[in-house]
Amino acid sequence: MAENENGAEKTELPTPKRLEQAREEGQVAYSHEASTAVGLLVGFSLLFLLAPYFWDGCASAMRWCLGVGLIGDRTPETMVRDMIQGHMTLIIALGVFLVAMFLVTVGMGAAQVGFHPTLKTLEPKLTKINPLTGLKRLFGVRGLMRFVLNVAKLALLFAIAWLVIAARLPNEVPITIEIGARLADDAHAMWKLGMILAASLMVIGLADLIYQQWQHTRDLMMTKQELKEEFKQMDGNPEVKGRIRQLQRQMAQRRMMQEVPKADVVITNPTHVAVALKYDKDNMAAPVVLAKGYDDVAQKIKAIAAEHDIPMVENVPLARALAREVQIGQPIKAKWFKPVAEILAAVYRLRKGAA
Repeated sequence: MAENENGAEKTELPTPKRLEQAREEGQVAYSHEASTAVGLLVGFSLLFLLAPYFWDGCASAMRWCLGVGLIGDRTPETMVRDMIQGHMTLIIALGVFLVAMFLVTVGMGAAQVGFHPTLKTLEPKLTKINPLTGLKRLFGVRGLMRFVLNVAKLALLFAIAWLVIAARLPNEVPITIEIGARLADDAHAMWKLGMILAASLMVIGLADLIYQQWQHTRDLMMTKQELKEEFKQMDGNPEVKGRIRQLQRQMAQRRMMQEVPKADVVITNPTHVAVALKYDKDNMAAPVVLAKGYDDVAQKIKAIAAEHDIPMVENVPLARALAREVQIGQPIKAKWFKPVAEILAAVYRLRKGAA
């Protein structure tokens, strides 16, 4: 099992968040051998398809250089124009080849790791220029394994190339006098050798891609403690969440206290509960609870009510029921209409008498 720097075993698969963080830093499973193999296969296939155009372009360019290009006086402008016209077939074929190879290279990168550009890999890091880190990378266990695998791949490709060339050697003894046929035969043999080597490298590339994905997953594996910490961060730190809830309660309480001066009456327990009610017959279907609270909050409501000359009525069962059953900003239930109406009527009579 892999271990982290603290010696804990990494036994858990990487989470999507861990994989995304590694991706942001440019750490992905990428096989250069697979990309090279696909590039070679596509390149040799394009050479086979574009070979007539390359041949005609090179022949016409040579004829122009040895014929028309040597006749008459030419200025630099006319020389460039005539060269472009004389080499147009070769230029178009070469352009198609280069554009196709560029698209294949970009497509292979996107197929392996997707399209996710990042600049973090370009950020300067001391580990990149640290000689000890570089030596460890070169001469460590992973560096030694990479060296052995590269030597084995080269040996395999050399062996395949030798077998193909050795099988063709008997056909090279009879020499063809016609140079065109000779060149065509040799070119076909070289193309065949290239395709065989590219196909062999493709097999190696697929194996390397599987290995790179396995190694990438193994490098990003997590310990149980790291997994717990990540889940804790995703769910939110309990202390932070508790602090947020406390601040939310304080803000809600301040807003509630600001509504108390608008109340018509405060119904109390008398010491442990306080409920502030307001009723506007033109805009409300039933009295609404503006504020409520227990103990210290109830005392604050009563203090604000006393400060603004809001009547306070002691009714223990009604105060407890309203505080328990009605939310702040909500109208009271129908079963409490009668006792609340009696209290409000008494309050209105007192106000009228005081006026």
